[in-house]
Amino acid sequence: MNALKDPLPITFRITSCGGETEELKKLVKTEYIGKLLEEKSQSEKPKVVCLPWYPDELAWQLNSSRQEVRKDARFEKLKTFLLQETESGSISRQEAVSMIPPMLMDVKPHHKVLDMCAAPGSKTAQLIEYLHNTPDNKVPEGYVIANDVDNKRCYLMTHQVKRLNSPCCAIINHDASYLPNLRYGDGPREFVKYDRILCDVPCSGDGTLRKNQDIWSKWTPNQAINLHGVQAKILKRGLDLLEVGGRLVYSTCSLNPVEDEAVIASMLQKCEGTVELVDVCKETKNLKYTSGISHWKMMTKDGSQFFDSFESVSNYTHFQPSMFPPAKEENEKLNLHRCMRVLPHQQDTGGFFIAVLQKKSTLPWQQKKTPVNTDQKEQNQVTGDHSVSGGETKDNKPEDTSHSTEDGGTKKRPAEEEEDLNPKPSKQVSRRLHGYKEDPYIFIEDSDPMWDPIKNFYGIPDDFPRNQVMYRAENSQRRTLYYVSSAIRDLVRRNYDRIKFINLGVKIFGRSKSPLVPDCDYRIAQEGLVTMKSLLQKRSVILSRDDFILAMTKENPLFKDFSSDGNLKFHNMDTGSISLLYKGSDSEERPGCDLVICGWRGKTSIRAFINSGLRFHYLRLFSEKLAEDLAIQMQTKKQQQKDKEKVTEDGENMDTDPVENAVVDHGEMDSEVTKADKMEEDVVETADDNNDENDIKSTDKQTEGCGT
Repeated sequence: MNALKDPLPITFRITSCGGETEELKKLVKTEYIGKLLEEKSQSEKPKVVCLPWYPDELAWQLNSSRQEVRKDARFEKLKTFLLQETESGSISRQEAVSMIPPMLMDVKPHHKVLDMCAAPGSKTAQLIEYLHNTPDNKVPEGYVIANDVDNKRCYLMTHQVKRLNSPCCAIINHDASYLPNLRYGDGPREFVKYDRILCDVPCSGDGTLRKNQDIWSKWTPNQAINLHGVQAKILKRGLDLLEVGGRLVYSTCSLNPVEDEAVIASMLQKCEGTVELVDVCKETKNLKYTSGISHWKMMTKDGSQFFDSFESVSNYTHFQPSMFPPAKEENEKLNLHRCMRVLPHQQDTGGFFIAVLQKKSTLPWQQKKTPVNTDQKEQNQVTGDHSVSGGETKDNKPEDTSHSTEDGGTKKRPAEEEEDLNPKPSKQVSRRLHGYKEDPYIFIEDSDPMWDPIKNFYGIPDDFPRNQVMYRAENSQRRTLYYVSSAIRDLVRRNYDRIKFINLGVKIFGRSKSPLVPDCDYRIAQEGLVTMKSLLQKRSVILSRDDFILAMTKENPLFKDFSSDGNLKFHNMDTGSISLLYKGSDSEERPGCDLVICGWRGKTSIRAFINSGLRFHYLRLFSEKLAEDLAIQMQTKKQQQKDKEKVTEDGENMDTDPVENAVVDHGEMDSEVTKADKMEEDVVETADDNNDENDIKSTDKQTEGCGT
């Protein structure tokens, strides 16, 4: 209780995919945390600690509340760093206990991963990072499907996920307890089984009391009774979709056993030995937690009576047998002690419950098969048959699938014992799923002529899979092109009429006509350079360290401002969109990783098209002073703009500053390209990280303010 009354410390995690991870980790330890590691707070704790249980020193905790960080000048530099790096996607602000479930899923690049209740997306982003731990940052074979029932939260999750620029993630909008199967391949009865599933279910949230103060006045133990049935349904559906041999992680931010061990115990009993709890103590070294409990009591709403078993309950219809602890003889078989209870006082965190389940064989209700007629087969394709052997399963009638029997409250007749393998949402659930109408996902065909100008202008190889490039404007111009992995493309094409896809793919090109470039109407998008940088053979320029810094720090540097090598390269290239590369892996200077930005090659000058967050991130990798100088420069420019506006409001005549005259003269030297640059700059500044205006035009109000 004492720990719950203290404010929650701030934690952050360094993104683990990409070549900049090691460089950023060195920077964090030397430039920002070095002195703080030596200092101690009033409670004799170090002000900053590396979370000992998270791998590779990528997670850190500030032993101070948000209010203390705001007031303490020693944190000012670190605070600015966290804000800017979060915008660039290099840092994720995430609660410490929230990092544990994805870490225990043991995700590999070839895995098919499902996040059933994904919003707001911090765990999903973590799963994507693990998926992309591939040699040379190649596109992984696997993918992440992120689902959430709340339509609005799906769009907010898009912003979180899009920072990672992954072509292997799709966001969908469905009720997790009735999540439809995804078709794949060419067969009508081939459905996806996932290798890893995260089941972070809705809960009462008593583990978040340290950051959500409102819960103190609103929380009651009986909230768990209302959530128990929903949590059990989501877990069951997750096990339905899990591949044999796969791993499912069930988690809540609640410490109430009705939401935790009770859900796990009742499901293990239904599974009859086909699913087991995994002992993960070797995977959680240095993490302090309490083992799962096997005994608890239920209480009435007023707290006047307590019950040890369902048999002792009378006149209380809101209790279900599955909410009570299992019998003693069952406890030994279930191994509930393998569950994990992370308590707030153990490592100064929030409260959390985690259970890791492994599917050993086909579930009992998936094994029972009986032939059905053609009409029933067609109806089952809404959610699909779960039988591994391909046999048909018996559908229960609607009246046989009541919520109370799903939770174990009513004993079924022998004819009703088989669970419904193809759950369908009720009308009430369907109404909740209505959201914005999505534009279609249209993939470029091999015979489509629109790709050839892009391929020829940028020198993209002939074997590039153009059929993995898509757009979302059926009856208008193709303003934005996105790239997805082959697996995601297959899923979309096979399920577009059954699944509500909210967002997928990474932006690679944006339409922006320029009279200077008649051969190609599309410019490179910064988001897609992670995937496309090695494929732009005609429009890539490798720069030295000084030239790369110059391109990012000066607004419109002339060719002659660069080194002789850089100047020659720009002169030998035609006007248009380009990618600028720095080969840090071939250099002994800092940073030791490769960097790439998109830009515009004008008649006599170069302009970099990157947002402020990424600009700060790259400059910081070169030198912290460069990032500080840029911040001062931007602040000065902002103040000058305010001064101009004030003078204009006062009606005074403004005399042009000599420095500004120099900039204007510089622009006059290259008037046409400055015009084109301005047009490009406007496009970049108004782009939304969540979705392009053309991507989901109907969601402007939802995503307003979320973009970079």
